[in-house]
Amino acid sequence: MELNALIMAGGEGKRFWPLSKKSTPKQFLSLIGEKSLLRETVDRILPIIPIHRIYVVTGEIYAEQTLEHLPELPKENLILEPYGRNTAPCIAYGTLKIDKVNKDSITIVLPADHVIGDEEEFRNALQFAANVANTKLNNEEFPLITLGVTPTIPETGYGYIKETTIKIASSETYNAYKVEKFIEKPDLKTAIGFIDQGGYYWNSGIFVWKTSSILSAFSKIMPEWNDFFDDISNNLDEISEKDTVTAFFDYISGGSIDKLILEHSDNTAVIPVGFHWSDVGSWSALDDYLRKNDRDNVIKGNAISVDSSGCLVLGRDKFIALVGVEDLVVVESEDSFLVLNKNKSQDVKKILDKINKISK
Repeated sequence: MELNALIMAGGEGKRFWPLSKKSTPKQFLSLIGEKSLLRETVDRILPIIPIHRIYVVTGEIYAEQTLEHLPELPKENLILEPYGRNTAPCIAYGTLKIDKVNKDSITIVLPADHVIGDEEEFRNALQFAANVANTKLNNEEFPLITLGVTPTIPETGYGYIKETTIKIASSETYNAYKVEKFIEKPDLKTAIGFIDQGGYYWNSGIFVWKTSSILSAFSKIMPEWNDFFDDISNNLDEISEKDTVTAFFDYISGGSIDKLILEHSDNTAVIPVGFHWSDVGSWSALDDYLRKNDRDNVIKGNAISVDSSGCLVLGRDKFIALVGVEDLVVVESEDSFLVLNKNKSQDVKKILDKINKISK
């Protein structure tokens, strides 16, 4: 059973301004350690998947940067979208590429910009998921698997997955259940109810399935997309590939794989996992991941604090001093400073809107 990895690396990460910009999106930033999030994502899976079976989907404008961060990645494994259409088209295009190389394989789909606490446990969970993905259900079809992270707090920034009581596989460490439903980001009261009730998990956006099974699901659920798939497959690695894929992207409206496929499939399963995970979707999410104590300051760079607590500071060249402040995010880039109340992290996009209006 061969494993492939399909890494989605096309996002712009607007919530991480001023470090993340269209020219240098989130996946290329070193937010946790010394390596970029993209580099860490690849290194995390190299012990179980060799580099020649790792594929990266990104935008055309990020091709050169991607290879700078992953110089050993075969150039033919770099899959370039004409523009972003969310995860479903990204996965469809990438899977068609993998299918041409190996039709009887397992594909693990990973976002390029998430962080994982226990990497060995993460790999163990993926290997269990791969075994389950390669095992037929009672309907003689194979499951489409997502990893569901056991919630530790009533988080309102994540989508949730509700399991059924139908267990389709188990090991000493993991279980796989049929999915009852996917839930959009809830309000706080609803999220508290999810934790109290149990059986609800954060939607990690990490998927495992047979390459042929996800293409079969596209064929059944999105037949209008499937009409393009033969044309794309026949033109892969040809000069005409770009035009064929662009025609597909121009035709569709796009959408997430959860909404378009998994919510409509009878074969969707969830494997609950307990490792520390974050999609690092905002400055406050990064702060939550990095800090060990609610009132300590998390400081990277040349900075000091006096009578200040709960702050996140990412410095660059300037000396930064905090005096008598709480729960701030202070970020220095090469040409900008951001000072932000952590509770307003989702509003960074509003700053970008204003900047864009001024620059016009």
